[in-house]
Amino acid sequence: MTNKRVKQVTFILILLIHFSYVGVLLYSYLENPFIIVGLILILLMLVVTYIKKPVRPQHNSLDEIHSIFFVFIGAFSTYVLHTSTALSAVLAASMVGLVVSFVPNIFKNNITLQSMPAAVYCGTFVGMTSAVVASGYLFIFLASCITGLLLVSASGVFHNMGGKLGTLAFGGVLLTFVITLIVGS
Repeated sequence: MTNKRVKQVTFILILLIHFSYVGVLLYSYLENPFIIVGLILILLMLVVTYIKKPVRPQHNSLDEIHSIFFVFIGAFSTYVLHTSTALSAVLAASMVGLVVSFVPNIFKNNITLQSMPAAVYCGTFVGMTSAVVASGYLFIFLASCITGLLLVSASGVFHNMGGKLGTLAFGGVLLTFVITLIVGS
């Protein structure tokens, strides 16, 4: 019962993230009718997707908590590569994703490491956060923890749908940014 509620709350949170993002875009481009029509079409497609894609509760256990650590590894390594070298955020995330993609083939018998690439790649999206938004390593740590929690709780939400990892990372960074704004005030 609790697992089903967690999935429903996560589903609603992702829905709010999607609609707030498109709403901000709509507000930003009120002068351009072509962009408004395109964004309204995107909103309609989102509504259809939300109606057609059911929430399927899956069993979450403490075994999936390692995903939070994997998200942190992806976020931290991407952020360090991006901010301390001349690499762009996209290239840094690509390098981390490429390296981690080989882990399941190297450690074929380790069940925990089989799920590592997706979680680390989700973290790379967090690590791509601009240094203007991410005020340092503490921000990346908090954002990766929140994103990891979202990833664990969203295991049955939007299964096999593209954009899930980026949406979760965006949500984690957004929530961290809001928290830092509230705490900093």
